[in-house]
Amino acid sequence: MIKKVKKKKIRIIPCIIFIIVLCLLYFGIKYYLNIPTKNIFIYNNNLLNDQEIIDLAELDNYPKYYSFRKKDIEKKLKQNPYIESVKVKRTFFHKIEIHIKEYEILLYDFSSNNYILSNGKKVSSKKYNSRGYPTLLNYVSDEVYDRFINQLNKLDDNIINQISEIKYDPSKYDNGRFFLTMNDGNYIYTNLSKSKDSDTYNFELLNLYNEIYPSFEGHIGILYLDSGYGDASEYKIIK
Repeated sequence: MIKKVKKKKIRIIPCIIFIIVLCLLYFGIKYYLNIPTKNIFIYNNNLLNDQEIIDLAELDNYPKYYSFRKKDIEKKLKQNPYIESVKVKRTFFHKIEIHIKEYEILLYDFSSNNYILSNGKKVSSKKYNSRGYPTLLNYVSDEVYDRFINQLNKLDDNIINQISEIKYDPSKYDNGRFFLTMNDGNYIYTNLSKSKDSDTYNFELLNLYNEIYPSFEGHIGILYLDSGYGDASEYKIIK
């Protein structure tokens, strides 16, 4: 007796549907990965403009949204001397956010024609107006330089903005003394030593300048902060 072998029917329609789904998925993913970056938003930059940051990050051609690593962009940007830290984020609708933290410009160094950043580095640039920053008139010795920058970083921004010129003016007994010219015409002697009556450094006493100044009663003169708190007895009237 001959047995009949049943042939399995191939379900054509489910196979076709499966292939179509795979094709749609493949082309969908391919299309999605090839979508270009739509917008680039940059935050907290002051010294570098948006286009400079985009050029540094090599995003000027608005590349494919998923064609680069965020860490690579951050690494490129941190090579710039003005940038302290950076965070790159991908957001909805194929947008990129770049959050920048820059070093601040503390001074214009007249002797080297450079700007001194808050990390102590000197950068050469023609894009900034030296009149907007205090001018360091002369060379500061290497043994004093780091301490000087450290003390400058402790000053309030509004105090730094009131300083016109700074001259390194060491004496025989004090290699950390400075002579400051203020925008209002007053002069200040200060140094990098600690105040006699506290753990505060004399340079930091500059933060009290706006509190001390009213006691001058409108006179122009020299304030001595190199020996402690600059009250009226430590102020020499010039006019």
